Amino acid sequence: MDVSLEMIGEDGVTALNKLVELAAYDLSELSGSDIHENGMFVMDFDSRNWFEDSNMDLYFIRYDGKIAGFAVVRIIPEEEINYFNHFFVLRKYRNKKIGKDAAIKVFNRYLGKWRVSQFDWNLPAQQFWRKTLKEYVGDNYVETRRKDNKGPMQEFERETCT
Repeated sequence: MDVSLEMIGEDGVTALNKLVELAAYDLSELSGSDIHENGMFVMDFDSRNWFEDSNMDLYFIRYDGKIAGFAVVRIIPEEEINYFNHFFVLRKYRNKKIGKDAAIKVFNRYLGKWRVSQFDWNLPAQQFWRKTLKEYVGDNYVETRRKDNKGPMQEFERETCT
């Protein structure tokens, strides 16, 4: 059973768009979001904007070669920080350590400062990130409020290659 990351190329943008829609649907249970009249949860979204942004790195999370989710890392040059902008694992692959393994693989690709954040209403994400960070860096992370005050965020620094 192998968890891997695959950098998303231009040919993966359509699949990523569909995964973002699945993520929005999945989160609607927690966020309370309603579907739009066009039958979509996400209006006018195109991940091509992420793909074309040189400060965004997009990955498919794969499990045994199959797409199991996605991860989006945003590099924020003005803060010199790597930000886990989006992270989603399909329900079928949850609670099997696939998400934790994928998150750690992403962390291991980048040296320097890291930030992860969640919304107040997303308690499962808060639990996941606290547990994953505890395993990855022990108590060497700081938790504060997001700058928009919509939930917690965790920051740490990764100084060595693993």
